[in-house]
Amino acid sequence: MMSFNPELQRNVWLQMSWARLFVAPILIGILLAGILSTIKLDPEAVAEAARWGFVLLLALWSTRRVADSLAEEISGGTWEGQRMSGLSAWSMMWGKLIGGAIFPWYCALICLAIMVWYGLQSPPSELRLPLWQQVATLLIGGLLGQATALTVALLLRRKAQFRRRLAVTMAQVAGLVASGMAIGWDYSANPWAAAVGEIRWYDRGFDPWLFYMVSAGIFTLWALLAVWRLMRLELLYNNRPWAWALFMAFAVAYAAGFVHWEIEALTSRFAVAFSIAAALTYVAFFAEAKDPVRYRWGLARFAALQWYRALEFMPWWLISFTFAVAAGAATIWSIAMGGHLTWQDSWWFTFQQDASWFALGPIAYNIAALLLFALRDIFFLLWLNFGGTRSRADLTGLVILAIVYFPLPMLLVAGHLSQFLPAVTPFSAIGPMAAIWPAAELAAMAVLLFIRWRQASRIDIAEDRDEPTI
Repeated sequence: MMSFNPELQRNVWLQMSWARLFVAPILIGILLAGILSTIKLDPEAVAEAARWGFVLLLALWSTRRVADSLAEEISGGTWEGQRMSGLSAWSMMWGKLIGGAIFPWYCALICLAIMVWYGLQSPPSELRLPLWQQVATLLIGGLLGQATALTVALLLRRKAQFRRRLAVTMAQVAGLVASGMAIGWDYSANPWAAAVGEIRWYDRGFDPWLFYMVSAGIFTLWALLAVWRLMRLELLYNNRPWAWALFMAFAVAYAAGFVHWEIEALTSRFAVAFSIAAALTYVAFFAEAKDPVRYRWGLARFAALQWYRALEFMPWWLISFTFAVAAGAATIWSIAMGGHLTWQDSWWFTFQQDASWFALGPIAYNIAALLLFALRDIFFLLWLNFGGTRSRADLTGLVILAIVYFPLPMLLVAGHLSQFLPAVTPFSAIGPMAAIWPAAELAAMAVLLFIRWRQASRIDIAEDRDEPTI
C-alpha cells in the first residue's frame, strides 16, 4: 500500500517539518485577511483568487519539485542506492510523484479548501461552473502536470545528454503545458471553451464538460502509466512495448473521432490518424535512447525466432511508424475507392472513385512521399546517433533537417530549380515519379546506416547467450 511506501514516507519526513506545517496556513491566512481587509470582495471573487493560488502552486512549484527531486538524487549520488534498495517501480513512482511535491500539495490544498468554502457561500448562478467540476478539474490538471514533468525527466535521464538545470527546466515546461491545457479549458477567458455547446465525436454528441473531464482523466492515467514504465526501466526491469502500442492505438482513434465532415469522412479520419501516427513517430524516436548494440540484440533474437524476447528490444518509433504505414495505406486506398474501403459494382461508385482521385489524388502521393521521407529522416538520425558524437546527435540532426526542409526549398524556387523540390519536400510530390527521389535517398541512407551500425556494434553474440533479466 502507498501509505507504507518507504520512499513516500522519506520525502514526507524531509519536507513536512512541524515548522512548515504551522507556518504555511498562517501565512496564507494572513495574506487572505490582508486582502479582505483592504478590498471588498464577493465570495465568488475570493474563491477565484484561491483557485488561482492552487493553480500557481501546483503548475509552477510542484512540477519543478517533481522534476528536481530526481535530479537532486542523481547529483547527490543517492539515486543508484535507491535503485538497488529493492523498492518496486510502483513505490518509487508514487514516492517521487507525490512525495517529491508533498509540501506544494499541502499549500495548494489549503487554497483549495478556501476556494470550496467561499464557493459554497456564493449563489450557484454566480459560479462559472459547478463547484465539484472546478475541484475535479484542478486535481486532474495538477496530477497530469506532475506526471508529465516526471515522465520527461525520466526520458531525459535515459538519454543522459542534458545538463541538470536544462533537463529540470524542460521537464517543468512540459508539465506546465500539460497542466495548462487541462486546467485552462473552463476559464471564461477561453473563448473556444465558452462557445462549445456540444462536442461531436464519431458523429455522436457529448456534453463538453463531461467529455473534457473524461478525456483529461484518461490522459492522466496514460501519463501515470508512462511514469511507471519508465521507472521500471530505471530499476532494470525488462519492458515490452505493449503500453506504447496501446497508446498509439488510443491516440489515433481518439484524434480521428473529431472528424465530422459529411463528405469524405472516412478518408479524413484515416488522414488524421496518419498525421498523428507520423508525428508520434518522431516523438518516440527523440524520446528513447539509441543504442546500436541493443538494435543488434533485437535482430539476433528475431533471427533466433525468439519473438517474445525480441519485443524487449523493439524501438518505440518502429511501432509508431507501423501505425503510420497502416493509416497511410488505408487513406490512399480510401481515396482510390472514392471514400469507401470495399468495391461496389455500380456506375455511381465508379463516378465517386474518379471524383475522389481527381480531387484527392495529390494527397495520396504526398502521404506516400511523407512515409519515405520519415523513414529517411529516422535512418539519417540513427546514422548520427551511431557515430562518434552521440550526445549531440539528435540536436545536430534536428538542425540539419530544419535547414533541409525549410531554407533549401526556398533556395531551389529562387534559383528556378523547382523540378528538384520532390527531393527535399514531400508536399511537392504530385505523381508516382516524384517518389523516386525520396526512395533513392532512403536506399542510400539505409546503406550508410548499415555500414556505420556494423562498425558501432562490433561485438560477438552467441546464439545461446541470454541477456540479463530481472
